[in-house]
Amino acid sequence: MPMIEYNDTLSLMGVMERIKPPASFLLDTFFPQIPAVAPTNKIMVEYRKGKRQLAPFVVKGGKGVNMARETSDMKFYAPPMVGPRRVITPEDLEHRMFGETIFSTKTPAQRAAEIQARDLVELRDMIINRKNKMAADILTTGQCVIEGYADDGKATVIDTISFPDWDQKLTPTTTWDNPNADIYHDIKGMSELIQENTGEIPTLMLCGKNIEDYLIHNSTLEKWLSVPNRENLAMLSIAPRFESRQIRRIGYLQSLNLEIYSYAETYTDDDGEVKPFLDPDYVIIANPGKGRQLHGAVTLLNDSLMGFNYYSGQYVPYYVGDKLSQEVSLTMYSRFLLAPTWADDWALIKAKG
Repeated sequence: MPMIEYNDTLSLMGVMERIKPPASFLLDTFFPQIPAVAPTNKIMVEYRKGKRQLAPFVVKGGKGVNMARETSDMKFYAPPMVGPRRVITPEDLEHRMFGETIFSTKTPAQRAAEIQARDLVELRDMIINRKNKMAADILTTGQCVIEGYADDGKATVIDTISFPDWDQKLTPTTTWDNPNADIYHDIKGMSELIQENTGEIPTLMLCGKNIEDYLIHNSTLEKWLSVPNRENLAMLSIAPRFESRQIRRIGYLQSLNLEIYSYAETYTDDDGEVKPFLDPDYVIIANPGKGRQLHGAVTLLNDSLMGFNYYSGQYVPYYVGDKLSQEVSLTMYSRFLLAPTWADDWALIKAKG
């Protein structure tokens, strides 16, 4: 198996474009649009907040009435850069790899090629996980706090990407773990709020893993389900099933045109703790498919060590070999941030406070 040509960044960028990225539910569902990579390390983030103005009447012979155009909120960010890295040392190549037979005849060069190929994919997947975490932060808080790590290992707040016009949040007076909670009214209220502000009917209700039990044991919803007449079936149907390992379709709320899903995907945070992307007691109601993934150019030292090159790509692999330490390292760089098109396309319900 030939060694991957790691010292050619442009060739490796071409390889990354041909490797199919893994599914990432929050990213694929809420931020699927990927415009061309910006040619600089500055990105313009623009979003709008909906208004539904009425045309003014005028008297006979009267002039038209000047109407202000809807403005957008525009900010310029230097998108944060991520740079996960993997290192290969001679010691890594002296022992059999996972899945390799005990009596393997693979050479260290062949093992190095396999490790490098796997590292390309895994480093890219780490970046996608970070994007998914950014999506979760924006959807549940309206902002994303960017913390970076220096060589001393200390975390420092670099920037905060915020969308302050987003204010569609609800904490019910009676929490949903109470069987007498007015769950349907809470969902209907937030759905109508999105409809009023955007003119579109939301179609997705994404729930943390605890919400399914709250729905099934709610006294009002249980009453509808226990009497399967035409009127009740026209309101709600619940038939849970797994769509994938982390996605479970709970049912369909016909009266509000909402597909209901449960989302239980997790990640390992910087402290090594496993956490869910979506809080188990949170509900997101949304018009999906509107958000954008914005990428900026990455500036890196060139091979001559005398200047810098701009690389305009979503994922920029960067190889460094050090003869003194006898290490080969691969870093996957990316500059990105996520942005909604409209600040009113989604709402959050904190079902349990």
